[in-house]
Amino acid sequence: MRKAIISSLAFLLTVMPFIIDAEEKKPKKLANVEYMSITYTDFKPGKADRAMEIIKNHYFPASKTAGTQVPYIIRLQSGEWDMATAWTLKDGYSSMEWEISAEGIKWMEAFNEQEGAEKSKEIRDEFNSLIQRSNHVIGYHPIDIK
Repeated sequence: MRKAIISSLAFLLTVMPFIIDAEEKKPKKLANVEYMSITYTDFKPGKADRAMEIIKNHYFPASKTAGTQVPYIIRLQSGEWDMATAWTLKDGYSSMEWEISAEGIKWMEAFNEQEGAEKSKEIRDEFNSLIQRSNHVIGYHPIDIK
């Protein structure tokens, strides 16, 4: 009996702070943040410059023509990745619900018109062949920090 009382007391003392904390908590949505989709890319040896040529000379012009977002690109000089590409998720996490978004369709139509359907596929295939590996993450940054 004594063991049961001590065990119950120990359990209550352990759980009580969480119960009290849960009672004080209210749902709170993040405010003043911008959601981002970030892709880290590691190109095959010697292929990063060619990838940047494709991005600069083919992908960016299609984005500008389509009126779609041009990503923020960082060429990394240390670490395991060659490049980080950041996209603003205009609709927050719900932007990730789309297999193909309306913006993606606009971009593809502009790219196909710019290059021709067959050539655009060749360019995309070549770009993908330059990638050794990549990793995709989602996060946010506070927009009220200057």
